[in-house]
Amino acid sequence: MSILHALAARYDRMAEEGLAPVPGFGPAQISFTIVLTPEGEIVAVQDERSGDGKQKRPKSIIAPQAPKRTVGVASGVFWDKTSYVLGRTAPDATVSEAKQARDRERLAKEHAAFRERHEKLLAASTDPGCRALLLFLQNWDPARYDALEHAAAMLDQNIAFRLDGDRFIHERAAARAALHGEAAAKDAGDSGMCLVTGETGPIARLHPSIKGVPGGQSSGAALVSFNLDAFTSYGHIQGANAPVSEAAAFAYTTALNALLTPSGTNAKGFPNYPNRVMLGGTTLVFWAETPKADALVADFFAPAPATEATETKQVREWMQRLQNGEPLRQAAPELDPASRVYVLGLSPNAARLSVRFWVEQSLDAFSANFLQHWADLNIDPQPDFWPPPLWALLHELAAQRKAENVPQHLEGELMRAILTGQAYPRSLLTQTILRIRADQDRTDSKTGRTLEKVSDLRVAILKACLARLHRKGLISEDVPVALDLTSMNPAYRLGRLFSVLERLQASALGQRNATIRDRFYASASATPALVFPSLLRNARNHSKTIRSRIGAGLSEWFEDHIADIASGLEGAFPKTLPLEEQGRFALGYYHQRDVFRRKKDVPAEIETAEAIADSSSED
Repeated sequence: MSILHALAARYDRMAEEGLAPVPGFGPAQISFTIVLTPEGEIVAVQDERSGDGKQKRPKSIIAPQAPKRTVGVASGVFWDKTSYVLGRTAPDATVSEAKQARDRERLAKEHAAFRERHEKLLAASTDPGCRALLLFLQNWDPARYDALEHAAAMLDQNIAFRLDGDRFIHERAAARAALHGEAAAKDAGDSGMCLVTGETGPIARLHPSIKGVPGGQSSGAALVSFNLDAFTSYGHIQGANAPVSEAAAFAYTTALNALLTPSGTNAKGFPNYPNRVMLGGTTLVFWAETPKADALVADFFAPAPATEATETKQVREWMQRLQNGEPLRQAAPELDPASRVYVLGLSPNAARLSVRFWVEQSLDAFSANFLQHWADLNIDPQPDFWPPPLWALLHELAAQRKAENVPQHLEGELMRAILTGQAYPRSLLTQTILRIRADQDRTDSKTGRTLEKVSDLRVAILKACLARLHRKGLISEDVPVALDLTSMNPAYRLGRLFSVLERLQASALGQRNATIRDRFYASASATPALVFPSLLRNARNHSKTIRSRIGAGLSEWFEDHIADIASGLEGAFPKTLPLEEQGRFALGYYHQRDVFRRKKDVPAEIETAEAIADSSSED
């Protein structure tokens, strides 16, 4: 099924449930409402926004769709920004006088276009609300703007109208009838067979805009458009190059805009997007064929804690049973395993949207692939975020762990690997090792958490890459989930050895500005033969220091561990370690470090030695 076909089918399901707007209507962000008397006089100006301070957000309502604007003047109907509705906009004093004069001329044209469209649209209407709006526009003078309530805050915001004590004027039956007559009278353009429905009908010359993709134009962007001769073929104009009917164009854009629109706010007051997550610069939109399947799919993409809401608790129970190994048909008997799941990745590209990836599969295959992804990531100890959301994994691959620094294209490659069960992209392994080698431990100024270079999520990513390569037969040796004392893999044992040497240094010297992990991790994991001999020589000095301060017991414990790990290394240290083995090095380091952190099978004297070393370094 194509993207447009799947979205149009989504609209049909929304319409059956009474959740879809009528043709010609769509989501609109309204900041203020002007309340009118039947005579067209202003009763009040209502602020429709929610939130505090600069974080105020417009109210999302269903209203007549905004016009497709490029550089020309195109008026909305029943609502628009203040330049069209009231003939006022925020002046730009930084431009030349000539430019300011052109702006004033355009402003007059915009307001005149709004008034003239409504004079033509509502001339024959006897409805009180429509007559009130028409009288207001005929009598309004932009010079009165500054006397309005909220005048400063209202500039360049979207304004709608309502009759005093009644609903929005565009919601009145007479207003909708007038819009229907306007659409019927308009030239529908050429007719042809629709690529989406296969039916013959009027072809959309311009498709409605898609809004809600971060980074895209605030006025919206097109998913299908032809605005240059280079994009056309056989002399066709704009939409005729990919014939989609007016009805199908409205259906797919309405469905996609609904998927991109927040559904209320969460407990912290932020918009809640049940069908959208951000993966770096890519907006991920997903949906299924039923509301309950929708909820389960959303929980895979953005795992949420269980709440008292019955539906949420049920989804969490399904998820837990799936993680315990139960098949979908048994874990969630109310869901059809053969029902379809759709995943669409979008990114802004000037006035268009780029499709980064598109995956369609059964709910059974979708859940199985995601569960396999989590199983591949599983390590002991598990990361703080478990199961880890996709955005958290991608942040670990970005410089300074910022979303805007996620490497381009990695979001799409990772998403395809998860949803298809194929090997993770090579760049995922490379980028994770690069960040481990380049970063240093630091404290997050916002959360106060310590962000480690060898973090749990980074090690989980490395382990997942290796586990999947082994399962695909691309490498011979599997990777352990927890500490494996019997593993003879040189890279894994070297990672364990490096962790022991690091803790030995801390016991002897206390907290240092630069530990051996800060100074030598990158070279030790890539070129062990160049680094480990000198690290072992220093280890003997650290062992002597501990012996003199604490006694022989702790010193011998470290020496025995070093000897036990090193005894499994055959011959000399490897000169170099390839990327896959550098991943095993990180896994061995992580597993051994966990032994020290959980104080499992570790002498209590370690803490005493470190405390003494810290006090000595302060002196």
